Amino acid sequence: MSLARYAIDPVTGFIPGNPPLVRLPAYFDAWEAIATDLSALIRSRRLRPALEQLPHLDAARLASDAEHERAFLVLCHFANAWVWGGDEPHLRIPATVAVPLCALSEILGRPPIAHYASMTLRNWRRLDPSAPLSVDNAHTQIAFLGGVDEDWFFIASMGVELAGAPMLPIIESGLEAAVSGTDDELTSLLGRFAAGLEPVIVALDRIREWCDPDIYYKRARPFLAGWPAPGVVYEGVWDEPRRYIGGSAAQSSLLQSFDAFLGVAHPEAPAGAYLKAVRAYMPVPHRAFLDEVERTSRVRQRAASGTPALREAYNACLDHLDTFRERHMKLAYDYIIRPSGAPKDATGTGGTSLTAFLRGAQHSTTSSRL
Repeated sequence: MSLARYAIDPVTGFIPGNPPLVRLPAYFDAWEAIATDLSALIRSRRLRPALEQLPHLDAARLASDAEHERAFLVLCHFANAWVWGGDEPHLRIPATVAVPLCALSEILGRPPIAHYASMTLRNWRRLDPSAPLSVDNAHTQIAFLGGVDEDWFFIASMGVELAGAPMLPIIESGLEAAVSGTDDELTSLLGRFAAGLEPVIVALDRIREWCDPDIYYKRARPFLAGWPAPGVVYEGVWDEPRRYIGGSAAQSSLLQSFDAFLGVAHPEAPAGAYLKAVRAYMPVPHRAFLDEVERTSRVRQRAASGTPALREAYNACLDHLDTFRERHMKLAYDYIIRPSGAPKDATGTGGTSLTAFLRGAQHSTTSSRL
């Protein structure tokens, strides 16, 4: 296995190693002008008229992967802001946005709605271009309403990806060791894997530093919701409404790669079905990576038949993964369930019951211990 084959950077992991493009060529200036003023246009209720008056720009004029991703990021913001940026949802996206957005959706192999791969993986720029990428050297490129809370929500999510990036070469080595290495070699790699999960947990907790739960829930989260029933019509593309789930951290390839490596299965609904469904929202090479790890990993089988030290190292990995999921559940409570006023649960942006999904995923993790 070669990580580069799956568009995985040796330093930044699922985050692209080259900074995302910050502006499209001059032909697309009309898009960039609205992207620059997006929050003010939403606030002043001027966004929908501005999008209706856009010229029909040809996505075929985009000449590179970087331009495709930049345009997709811009147009996904337009789509979600169009639907959710008024007093009531508007369920018909105008052709000026829908046609190029759906064309890019076909090229990139991801649904035409704001989702994690665009909002987190490719929605950043370095504050100091000469310094390495980090959460303290990054800013989001485009925002819905803006402000430090929305900015930090996405940058802190990117920080989890960066913290987990060193785990991916361990997965690469661990897959080989589980097939042809000794028990001692695999035990050592699993020890490194467990230790590597600790900074990932720390990075997850950092979201609290600059993102207030109530501000996130009231200002940022509404724009990340999926399409309500009966769906949204993409004018000029489809006559029938389409439904897509909203942006969610479950669309990250990172945690699913940990599960695939350790052989943690999620058979229960809604966790298992949902985790499979959200792979369609991941970049194509990243979901191919998950499929390959899932297909080839023999780590759990080797640990089950190996030395006591190997089984202990494997269980330590699951214990750390369980801690991550426990912290994630606490964040979901503080940032979604409590602000929603729901007595026990709330629906996530992906349309699932948060408590049922997160507890189901955690149960699968703890029950995988040997």
